Amino acid sequence: MWSQILSMAHDGNSVIARLEDSDSLDRKLSKTGISETLEALNASSFYLDSEALESFINFANEGKGEAFQGLCIAEKRNASVTVDVEDDGMIANMVVIGAYCGRGLRGSEIVQALAEAHVTKGINKIALKKVLVMSRNLAAGEEFVQPVAQGKPPVHGADEKFMPLVEDVTKRVLAPQRKSNSSKLDMRNLGETITVGEGDEVMRRVPATKGIPGYTVLGKEIESKPGNNTVLKPGKGTEISRKDPNLLLASTSGLPIIKDKTVDIDNALCMQSVSVGTGHVKFKGSLVVTGNIDPGMIVRATGSITVAGFIESADVQAQGDILVGKGIIGHTTSDEENKTCVVKSGSSIKANYAQNAELQAQADIHLALYGIGNNIRCGRDLVVLDSKESQGTLSGGVAKVGNSVVCYNLGVEGDTPTHVEAFASYTSYREKLNHKKNAYSKAQEETMNIVRRELDFNKKPKHERNEKEAAEIADLKQKAEDNMKKAKEAVERFTEEFDALLEVNTVTAKSKVYGHVTVCFGDEKTMTKRAHGASVFSFNKYNIKCTSLFNEDDLAPQVVSESG
Repeated sequence: MWSQILSMAHDGNSVIARLEDSDSLDRKLSKTGISETLEALNASSFYLDSEALESFINFANEGKGEAFQGLCIAEKRNASVTVDVEDDGMIANMVVIGAYCGRGLRGSEIVQALAEAHVTKGINKIALKKVLVMSRNLAAGEEFVQPVAQGKPPVHGADEKFMPLVEDVTKRVLAPQRKSNSSKLDMRNLGETITVGEGDEVMRRVPATKGIPGYTVLGKEIESKPGNNTVLKPGKGTEISRKDPNLLLASTSGLPIIKDKTVDIDNALCMQSVSVGTGHVKFKGSLVVTGNIDPGMIVRATGSITVAGFIESADVQAQGDILVGKGIIGHTTSDEENKTCVVKSGSSIKANYAQNAELQAQADIHLALYGIGNNIRCGRDLVVLDSKESQGTLSGGVAKVGNSVVCYNLGVEGDTPTHVEAFASYTSYREKLNHKKNAYSKAQEETMNIVRRELDFNKKPKHERNEKEAAEIADLKQKAEDNMKKAKEAVERFTEEFDALLEVNTVTAKSKVYGHVTVCFGDEKTMTKRAHGASVFSFNKYNIKCTSLFNEDDLAPQVVSESG
């Protein structure tokens, strides 16, 4: 039936469906046979307009005049292109539909499509050429998508930087120096002491940058955020250069102590050793000992203390850092006796090793080789690990650590008891959280009391209500709701902070954990029964979890007992 209805247009570019006046349909017209008829007309690759075809079938079946006038239902079509810009304006894609017996795209059509989509920035010419080539090779109706333009995100400004111009005493590595003209090491020479003179440059401030604006493919500018700027502040013994406000100079000679945004200069006392011959040392400033601190000696400094050799059974305390080139050694004592070697710092302690000593630091304690049989307390991290992370044993004694513990081996063969407590402030944080939760509950109760009062007030007859009391209730209700909201936000913020601290304040052994190691978080304790591989102990407020290759059955829960 379709063979009598369809015919090729005179120009050969379209197929017309038309009923002749004398035609009468002996049955309902449908789409059946349309493909075969188009193929017979060599129009199988033409674009078939389904909507026009459906309309013609309806017109013909209903005998309407449009069916006798003729309707184009298939035609040749060139490749088409549209441009789709993503919501954020950072990517523009060209969507190409393959030609139906027509030609591929022309350059002018691609340019026009970009113009109609208002794409003006970040255009990739190579991608446009690819679109041009692909449009000629696509099958009829095949879709091809190609990103052709990309916006540029803004480069936000960098925060200001404070660059030390002198070595950091706390990061100084005390090590034997090579003798001149020789391959041998001088075991007495552990490097020069870091000092500065008056007028020396000690820190430079690099101002924050404004950043570089970005743009979308539509040409809209994306503003960049400038970096944060703070001023360079003079510290103890330093001053701002009169010629350059971003330069910090030493106003006195001494030992440079690098802080976050400034530098302090401490008076420095240099001694060969501290022994019976020198007597006890108490110095307002920093102390540098090129040799050892002998047994029984007492050393105090308001600044830092640097010891090139050993601290042996001495009492050494500093408000600043304590750096020990070799080791910290105490004599063996019973559990009831005090340690013979005491080292306390108001900042950090750093040494190669420590044995049978009492170590206290408000910040970090870092031992490179080992810490054996010590009583350790520090406010931040305890690290027993060398720079290559290939050795560092923490065994015996007790360690109470404010934040995290990291070592290579935890415990030692022979089942020497080792007690480690991480996140020592856990109990304090838990109490603070409970206090904030109680405050939130109290705020909720106060709000409910106001709501009940409001309900009682509204139940009164209108003539018994007064505007003054209504205003008072409304004011109290608003204040109570504000207080409740603040209390809730305080709980949420503190909970997030608490959870974040629990996540990072762990006990990590990078190689082995031996038996008889007790790990403690708050009131919870667990003890290993035998040696295991690399492990991380963490706490989730309820249980101590161990991430390792061994089973949880290897952990024996202990009865909770308060420890000092």
